[in-house]
Amino acid sequence: MLTMVAILAAVILAWTGVGVMTERGVKEPPFRVEQEADGYVIRHYEGMVVAAVDLPPGTEDPLGAGFRLLFRYIGGENRGVHKITMTAPVFEEQQGTSIPMTAPVLAEAGGEKVRIAFVLPASSSLERAPQPTNLAVVLHEIPPRRLAVLRFSGYATPTRIEAHQTRLLSALARDGLVTRGNPTIAYYNPPWTPPFMRRNEVMIELADTAKSADSVHQE
Repeated sequence: MLTMVAILAAVILAWTGVGVMTERGVKEPPFRVEQEADGYVIRHYEGMVVAAVDLPPGTEDPLGAGFRLLFRYIGGENRGVHKITMTAPVFEEQQGTSIPMTAPVLAEAGGEKVRIAFVLPASSSLERAPQPTNLAVVLHEIPPRRLAVLRFSGYATPTRIEAHQTRLLSALARDGLVTRGNPTIAYYNPPWTPPFMRRNEVMIELADTAKSADSVHQE
């Protein structure tokens, strides 16, 4: 019995070590926290350049399919065959009609195309970034924006994503904040990361007409 416990402990330690080593040195797009509210935080992100793939409705495992295309792009499938530093997170967003706060926050399976995106290093611009050779990969410039963010750990299953999206949108509605577009899911870890070390986030842009961050309700 003790031997089995020792083996299990060793496996967990090794698994944790792999997770730590994988995360080390991976950069994120810079942001500043404007406000910590009850159930979410508000971040201000500077402008960024992303490489994105739009997957058609009904695509099986759009996150995996999009990730593979984008990974090939940063791995050298671009003009000049440049290697591009991997960053976190990977974004997943439903493309199509914006979802009101009071509506279900997940589109029905196959109902809308899904955009998967990588953030390019902070020094990138549309002019300087290596151009994709695969026409499915498109570079976009995203202007500065304010995002409401709810973080959660564990595996990002559809059920858990839906629950956290509902929780975030309910908190924003409570505080009178107005959103723009659809929620985005941010994934920060590779598949082999232990669930207790995983970081996922639900994000949604705040409209310009929203209250200032200083007026956000806090308990």
